[in-house]
Amino acid sequence: MKIFRCLSLTFLLCLGNSVAFAGSEQCAELVSNRCQGCHYKSRICQALGKKSKWKWKRSVSNMVRYGAKLSGAEQKIVVDCLSSAPVGADYVCKE
Repeated sequence: MKIFRCLSLTFLLCLGNSVAFAGSEQCAELVSNRCQGCHYKSRICQALGKKSKWKWKRSVSNMVRYGAKLSGAEQKIVVDCLSSAPVGADYVCKE
């Protein structure tokens, strides 16, 4: 059973950017509608895979303090999505 799980995980990791994570559509919509008002998408995409969940949470809460319109639930969606997104994730970075 462990071997099957390991092989399944390896397969999913090999698929890379084509795999959409839970909430990825919502995340992409929030990033496009709420974050791109002040940031180019390339700036956000450059940080994917580099920032920890804690750093994304801090960044998002700072942006809310600067005027970004995100509810508490929306902030959680964005933080969870961006902190788990692989480098160059299509569902965030695709134009």
